[in-house]
Amino acid sequence: MKTAINLIRIGAFLLFSQAVMATPQQLLTDLQHMRLAATNAITNFYMFSGLDADSKYERRIDVALGKFNASLASARELAAVNSLGDDIAAIEAEWNSVSDLMTTNRNDMLNQGFPNVRLVDEMGRTSAEVVDKISKAYDKLQQSSGIRPSPVVEKARDLALLMEEITSQYAARGTTNLGQVFMGSYERTLTDMADDFHQQLQALEEMVRQGQNDVLMNNVNSKWRFMEERIKNYNENTVPFLVVSYNDRIIEHLEELERRF
Repeated sequence: MKTAINLIRIGAFLLFSQAVMATPQQLLTDLQHMRLAATNAITNFYMFSGLDADSKYERRIDVALGKFNASLASARELAAVNSLGDDIAAIEAEWNSVSDLMTTNRNDMLNQGFPNVRLVDEMGRTSAEVVDKISKAYDKLQQSSGIRPSPVVEKARDLALLMEEITSQYAARGTTNLGQVFMGSYERTLTDMADDFHQQLQALEEMVRQGQNDVLMNNVNSKWRFMEERIKNYNENTVPFLVVSYNDRIIEHLEELERRF
């Protein structure tokens, strides 16, 4: 009888331990998805506005907003037990400003054929501030919980976010002659960001040198080689629609790699 009770207690303890571990890990995942979705929404607005209100990119804006809001809802539920309630509330408040600006800018495009440059710039800057707040919450959670994703997952997440930021800046430059105006959110040039991505990608390759990952990494590399040349020569024959498409594929590959670790 005592043996059975002890086994039940051990089982309950293990389940509790797994739940405690899972909560911060899930919240870290939610925060990562929020960073990617926030940046991607702005990218798609640049494409939408630069390509004469192309309905494809309007739908993509809605998808990105939906992904952010779904991850935010999950993060909100987990925040209290991880002492991040105030952080998530601040993120949500600023995100509401981004959403309002997005609505205004989209309506301007649809109703008058062009957005207010000042409001587009404000939207981009505010979104970048949201991403910065999310990154700080991400770091805070790791420190307070003592739980960190594996080094491979961390590197893949860093690369995914950098990829989205590169694509967003490229899209702004490549779809409008006002691209320089929209770039106040970024402190580095496209060339600097591309060099950083290249170096971090090489580091990731060294970390995952296993037969089962070769195909995945080859896919990332082939797409990146195409993008890198265009990104570093963004003033010549820009192809933002292709870069955005390749960005999506690279993000998918990096998230697949996350799931393997």
